Amino acid sequence: MSTESASKPARTAGATRKRGKARYIVLLGLVFSIVLAQQTGLLGFGLAHLRAATFPRDESLLEYVHGSAPGVVIIDPHQLDLKALGAEGGTVRQHIERTRDDIKKATGIDLGFDVDKLILSPSLVIARGRFDEKKLAQRLAEHSYVQAEHKGVRYLVRAGEDAIAVRGGSILLYGAEPELQASIDAEEAGTSLASREEATSRLAHIGWDRPILGVALLAEGKPSLRAILTGSTGPRAVTFGVATQGGLSATVAIDAASGDAAEELRKLLEEKRANVDMLKALAGPEVGAGLAEIAKRATLTADQAAGRLTVQVDVRPEELDVLAKAGQKAAGSLGDVYKNVRLLQLLAPGL
Repeated sequence: MSTESASKPARTAGATRKRGKARYIVLLGLVFSIVLAQQTGLLGFGLAHLRAATFPRDESLLEYVHGSAPGVVIIDPHQLDLKALGAEGGTVRQHIERTRDDIKKATGIDLGFDVDKLILSPSLVIARGRFDEKKLAQRLAEHSYVQAEHKGVRYLVRAGEDAIAVRGGSILLYGAEPELQASIDAEEAGTSLASREEATSRLAHIGWDRPILGVALLAEGKPSLRAILTGSTGPRAVTFGVATQGGLSATVAIDAASGDAAEELRKLLEEKRANVDMLKALAGPEVGAGLAEIAKRATLTADQAAGRLTVQVDVRPEELDVLAKAGQKAAGSLGDVYKNVRLLQLLAPGL
């Protein structure tokens, strides 16, 4: 009995040491997994995905857009459901994949994995994500890009063409060199689009919880007294948001000079969407019929107090594919026309 009693504490101590060792192994494995995830970008991607689901609003990116920009389009890949854009082999999906592959081959940046938020302005592209400045410089050196600097910010430039900058490993700027420098100046001086309430408030009205969000500022500031009294019908701004959960759904808000102007615009659009023959004449029989069906399902609501017309449109994946093919065909036709005109100019420069 005494021998058994003496051996029990020894076994207990040994079991405790084994459990402690197991905990250290698990902890070491966890640390290794976190380091590996960070190195491969999986950790940043996961956190960005969580942020997009819980706190999608990101006005800080607008600080890199010059305040004079007439508008922006904001794309959030984490909220984008590609199935709503058509079948995997469809026109839209093919274009997205082709663009993704082209950019990855040239820069090493994967639009679907490295980019968390993308802003497109008329003169500049701004992205938030995970970017390796050294690797990007090595890749673009093969394409004759060289190092340059503006106000302490380094960037890569190809003379007479375009420039690209990585700031802090998380912000990427791309555009012509003067526009990129103007972005750096605006961010430093606080004169960016983020400081314009007429832009930020409209984006917030539609909501940042959409994979595609945009605003076009068509008139400066608030309407004049004359515009309000005469009932000017010209829109002052257009804001839109696109959701892709359960299909493609677009919300468009058109700000008019007054409540009466918004109502007049609603009546005008009601008349236009009922004219199927006009849509077919403009877009062709097949596309026109599709547009007429989409327009029929749309809802138009005028807010007299806010002077705003809101249009809600739902587009099915197969309808989007038809429209994309028609747009691609039209772009090809215009390209052929341009080539023919250029050929004529070369053959007969006096014309």
